[in-house]
Amino acid sequence: MVTNSKIAYEAPSIEKVGDFGSVTLAAGDGTYTDAVFPPKTPKDQLTFSN
Repeated sequence: MVTNSKIAYEAPSIEKVGDFGSVTLAAGDGTYTDAVFPPKTPKDQLTFSN
């Protein structure tokens, strides 16, 4: 049995959670890396290639 019921559309909304500087940490530079290196890899141990 097939039903043709539709779910009502609910428009997306935005909830303000703080000012830009505090939410983005004011674009600060942290001590550790993101997902590319193992967790808590200090920046001075990063390796780069040309």
